[in-house]
Amino acid sequence: MITIKKPVKKVISNISDDLGFDKEEIRKIVKETPNISERYIYVFPKRCIRCGLCYEECPVDAITKPSIRKPAEIIPEKCVKCEICAKTCPVNAIEVLEGKVYLENEGVIYKLKETEIQHRTVRLVKYDIDLENCIKCGVCQRYCPTNAIHVVRRKSFDVNLDLCVGCKACENVCPKKVIKVQNELGEIPFNKDITVDNDTCIKCLSCVDECPVNAIKEIKEGVEINKSSCIFCGRCEKVCPVHAIEIKKLNNKNKE
Repeated sequence: MITIKKPVKKVISNISDDLGFDKEEIRKIVKETPNISERYIYVFPKRCIRCGLCYEECPVDAITKPSIRKPAEIIPEKCVKCEICAKTCPVNAIEVLEGKVYLENEGVIYKLKETEIQHRTVRLVKYDIDLENCIKCGVCQRYCPTNAIHVVRRKSFDVNLDLCVGCKACENVCPKKVIKVQNELGEIPFNKDITVDNDTCIKCLSCVDECPVNAIKEIKEGVEINKSSCIFCGRCEKVCPVHAIEIKKLNNKNKE
């Protein structure tokens, strides 16, 4: 965890200088501001192996397609923080960070910590390579996360299928597109449950409009959530004006 503390006076001064606001007015706003908590999802460029699994699995197209020259990137304005990308990444290149800002003894405290992520499985089903057209350039070897590929430049290509996890990094970076990988992804471990109290629901349908994957529909009693389609991003919970929707984290006892 990273903790940073700054004097309130310094923060107020910076805001005043940048925006031209009156310092006393800023002080009132700061003191009345509740604790702020937010999640951030970040791709570590040097860890990214260009497999593209995050890009393929993102339900809201909030990740750019990686290439040899450029790693995957989160598109903040599209991201709904469902964490599917982080749970799918086979090399922990994507992390979910929890940030908090609050006042304490005339100081502004900033805290940032990594969130523990449970990953889904990635399994190799089939591996094919067209050796006749392979140019043995070695690019695939450079991005293989398990060192399953061995290339002697311009001479030979070998792959140890016992080490291959089926991430498709080699397929995606191959300049001649001679590698084809079939894989199988395990279920996404959400470890959450979502409930709706239709006795409280006022049928405003804000949740229906806000859901990025159309997992909520109107019914006679109120609304119904399709849990098999839900990505537990929490947007419906946030927009509900009467707090009729609740998302809870499950522990091992709950799951049993």
